[in-house]
Amino acid sequence: MKKNSLRLLTALIVVTLLVSGCGLSKMVKKYNTVTYEVTPNPLEVHGDKINVTVKGKIPAKYFNKKAAVYVQPVLKYEGGQVALKPFYLKGEKAKGEGTVINYKNGGSFTYTDVIDYKPEMNKSELVANPIAHMANKVPANANTKPAEVKLLKKAVSLGDTKLADGTIYTSQRINVNGGETVSAPDGYEKETIITKKGTIYYLVNMSNLNMKIDLNKAEEAKAALKGINDLIEQNWVIKNIEINAWASPEGEENHNENLAKDRAKTANKYMEDQIDAFLKVLAKKTKTNFKDLKKAVVYNITAKGEDWDGFLASLERSDVKEKSTIVNVIKSQPDHEKKQQEIRNMTVIYKQIEDKILPPLRRAEITVNFYQPKKTDEQMAMLSTKSPDSLDNKELLYAATLTKDLNTQLKIYKAATTVYPQDWKGYNNAAAVAMKLGNANEASSLLEKANSLQPNNSSILNNLGVVSLMKRDFKAAKSYFESAQKSGASEGYNLGILMIKEGNYNAALSSFGSKKCDYNVALASLLSGNNTAANTAIECAPQNAQTYYLAAVIAARSNNANMVYENLKKACTEDAAYKAQAKDDLEFAKYNKNSEFQSAIR
Repeated sequence: MKKNSLRLLTALIVVTLLVSGCGLSKMVKKYNTVTYEVTPNPLEVHGDKINVTVKGKIPAKYFNKKAAVYVQPVLKYEGGQVALKPFYLKGEKAKGEGTVINYKNGGSFTYTDVIDYKPEMNKSELVANPIAHMANKVPANANTKPAEVKLLKKAVSLGDTKLADGTIYTSQRINVNGGETVSAPDGYEKETIITKKGTIYYLVNMSNLNMKIDLNKAEEAKAALKGINDLIEQNWVIKNIEINAWASPEGEENHNENLAKDRAKTANKYMEDQIDAFLKVLAKKTKTNFKDLKKAVVYNITAKGEDWDGFLASLERSDVKEKSTIVNVIKSQPDHEKKQQEIRNMTVIYKQIEDKILPPLRRAEITVNFYQPKKTDEQMAMLSTKSPDSLDNKELLYAATLTKDLNTQLKIYKAATTVYPQDWKGYNNAAAVAMKLGNANEASSLLEKANSLQPNNSSILNNLGVVSLMKRDFKAAKSYFESAQKSGASEGYNLGILMIKEGNYNAALSSFGSKKCDYNVALASLLSGNNTAANTAIECAPQNAQTYYLAAVIAARSNNANMVYENLKKACTEDAAYKAQAKDDLEFAKYNKNSEFQSAIR
């Protein structure tokens, strides 16, 4: 804060004759005893507003009891000015509005106002041209203009008085290109498991392979086993083979458990024969060792014993008369053996149980998990730029992630919009890359198309917010981010950027969460008064001209002159536009006359 003499009644020699005898001469003569304090000085912008506070002290036996002083601060800048609200100081015998200043004891006043910020105000001065006059009654501030005051009794215009410098605008240095974009997932699986299933059925109390029984001769059963063999013959890599075998539950328990084990072995032997025959041919073709190929095939064999659950489920699905009664009778038996006996009894009474329900339970189920053949990453990367239509949509979107070159990514995503024009993901992801390249207009066009294909999608809404941020349309950006958040997106960081713009720095830091090495985190920390945290965040943030400039501001506020010069030099070397900014930036007011400073921005 800076204290200066408040020249509310500037003693201009040219008005001496005018004021002599009117009761103002003493006030003019001793004006240098009046002090004031402007907070902050220089003025600062926060939340697109400039808050002004002026505190003044009037000494004892100074203010004429019948005098009044009209003051209207004005912020002047090149090409324009903004008049703040006026205020009045008045003697104790003057009637009307205004802050009363006692003649005997003196007094003080506090004045505040807020004005809207414009970039033209970056280089400005807050001045006042006070008007003193004798007053029986002070006019109402709201209805009084300087020109009207000058017409009052013995009014004297005392000339412009500088109150403060303006404006520190570091809060406006938001990285609007730093919004977090969202790319739609490509949906591509590097490893896709294709499962094929088949079943081998057995006669009652038998475990030998018999493909001539009716259930094994059924077209559905034969087609399932053929589906497994077809993929084996196409050389699909097998992840594993699972074999589960059961017995129907009407026999003796130990016998059924052994029967299930034997059936599992039979099914396993069947699969081994099928696979071994193929592997022998493959080994010969590829000149590889058959035993090594065989070891790579993993079998998981499980004997499940009696299939009680399967029996009851089949019975409940059947059209057997009194099936509910049968189920209840079986379930009510106190032990396993009696349940088996009841099933045997029922098979005598209900032929359908013996003929239709029990036979399918005597089985071994074979599940083969294959790795679906895939193109290599190298193949997809090549095809994505040379022959994108040879890839499916998921492959094409995935191929874009295989390169770090943004221009190549953009090319691939644009190819996706051409080959698969009805899929919103290509447009959205191309827009996300375009924004990283700084192409806001191109991103807008792509996102409009994406939004027409997939309205109210949280990823698209987020990216529309980011592109609005780039265009400094903060109102639209906030609307998009909030809509995306309602759709389930995490918008903490992006909304945090807008909180900086609104002047809510601590809220911004909270919204940023665990984000550390980031320009906007550094800016919010600095503006909240935590220079140390700001410096920590900026040191590890991606380095560019903008980062270096903010680092210089942080150094200036931390009184580190060497780092001011060092970072300014880097900023100006990378982007010459910072030379003119630094020259007039009040953040560097106490450094800009130094030769090291001048050298850094040269």
